[in-house]
Amino acid sequence: MTGRRTNCSDEDLVAWILGDLDAEAAEAMTEDLAASPDLRERAAEYRMLHRSAEGLRDGPVIRWRRFHSPFGAMRVAASAAGLVALSWQDESDDAFVAGLEGRYRSTPVVCDTDRLAPAEEQLTEYFGRRRPRFDLFVDLTELGDFQRAVLDAASGLGFGETVTYTEIARRIGRPKASRAVGNALGRNPIPIIVPCHRVVRTDGTLGGYTGGLRYKRTLLDIEGRTDLLGSHAQTEIPLA
Repeated sequence: MTGRRTNCSDEDLVAWILGDLDAEAAEAMTEDLAASPDLRERAAEYRMLHRSAEGLRDGPVIRWRRFHSPFGAMRVAASAAGLVALSWQDESDDAFVAGLEGRYRSTPVVCDTDRLAPAEEQLTEYFGRRRPRFDLFVDLTELGDFQRAVLDAASGLGFGETVTYTEIARRIGRPKASRAVGNALGRNPIPIIVPCHRVVRTDGTLGGYTGGLRYKRTLLDIEGRTDLLGSHAQTEIPLA
């Protein structure tokens, strides 16, 4: 005996699996399933996909999110332990995800617009000059010992506080490694949150910054350090 044909849509079937149908519609769906082998097969496939998605959501993953900022499209990513990436470079979502997949070869990378909302909210407040500190965890565990020490030292700098590359080198017990400190800061995967823009040269000039000095000038301007900006005292990037 062949099963009866139904007009059940995929949306209705998914809603039934998720328990989102009302009682009458759920009862009708149950009757359709009992009468249609094809529909039961589709339901089994959707159940499998649902279980896989649930397991992925609760298992170890790297989550990422894109949002608008004064620096352009900004992308942020996090492990279960904290933020692992922040980028506003001129790249596509696919390129950003590919970079994460290269760093975390055995961990799925998924788009998650909910769990990373606090990062967007706090960065938006920072750009609006309404937030002097971030209440966000960072995850530096994949980095080498030297770079992690440098970024840990930079993380201790307060809003508007600046130190030199030489001072960071001294704080980590490597007083002759100021050039290596600069290189480590240049590879900072979580700029702004880990505030490498607060590290400057001994002569009072700004030093380098990944992506361009105009971003460093803008961040220092947000934090009231126009004394460091010289002829660039007016920020180059509109924040409104």
